[in-house]
Amino acid sequence: MANGMGESTTKEFDMPLHLQLAMRKAEIAVKEMTWDELQDAILNLYHQHLLQIQAVKDMLQAEDIELEFDLPSDIELAQLALSMMNEENYEDEEGDDFAPF
Repeated sequence: MANGMGESTTKEFDMPLHLQLAMRKAEIAVKEMTWDELQDAILNLYHQHLLQIQAVKDMLQAEDIELEFDLPSDIELAQLALSMMNEENYEDEEGDDFAPF
């Protein structure tokens, strides 16, 4: 999917321009990372996400709002990662022979 600044590996969302630029900057930075750096960055993002979820839960509890939501388990995350890797491998193999245009 071309977006004027080159190939983008993420889905296009309706985001404000400053967020689109931040996303593009992150995409460029990722291409220069080693696997270990990428793993550390993903783990840091996951940790941040867990903290944000806990903060939302705490705010809801302080307001006496009961809302249940579930976090994925480590096993579910591993299964998701495996399924995504399998899909990418399948698309890579299929993409060599398939040309839609």
